[in-house]
Amino acid sequence: MHGSKITEKILKEAEEQAKEIIKQAEAEAKAILEDAEKEKKFIIESAKKEAEEVAKKEKEKKIGLEVIELRKKVLQAKREIMDSVFVKVEKKLQEESKGDFLKHIASFIKALKLKGKFEVIPGDREKRVDGGFVKELAKTTGLELTLSKEKARGYYGFTLKQGKIEINLAPEVIIPDLKDELEDQIKGLLFEE
Repeated sequence: MHGSKITEKILKEAEEQAKEIIKQAEAEAKAILEDAEKEKKFIIESAKKEAEEVAKKEKEKKIGLEVIELRKKVLQAKREIMDSVFVKVEKKLQEESKGDFLKHIASFIKALKLKGKFEVIPGDREKRVDGGFVKELAKTTGLELTLSKEKARGYYGFTLKQGKIEINLAPEVIIPDLKDELEDQIKGLLFEE
């Protein structure tokens, strides 16, 4: 019987050790599962934050592109308005009265600071440039001017010719030349920025 008590005692100790090992294994398993759950939550949260940041950046990028497109459209509209202003000015110069045309063109010629004798060659579309106009222009500008018998083809206004030098004073030539010079001033008047 003595052997059976020893066996029982060994079995009992083995059973207690097994229970203890199982208890420790369960505790370790629980700790591993808790760590895994924490790691899972951390990974999910990190992924959510990263996805939100990516979405935010994409949204900002899209908004930025939309703003750029809008600015392009505004600039295009301003360009079209500016171009229409210059077209209207050119048309006005072509259609203005003889007296107003004389006044504007004389002012332009004075700004050029020309000297000497010039031949005035009117454009074939020009009806305002005649002997009286040339005489009055000469008086206003202080230049010696003579009216040419020939006409320049295809434009309004006229050309001043001195030897081989020709200065085209047609509105369709003057306006584009003045465009760069006047554009900033006109922008300031049209578009308060």
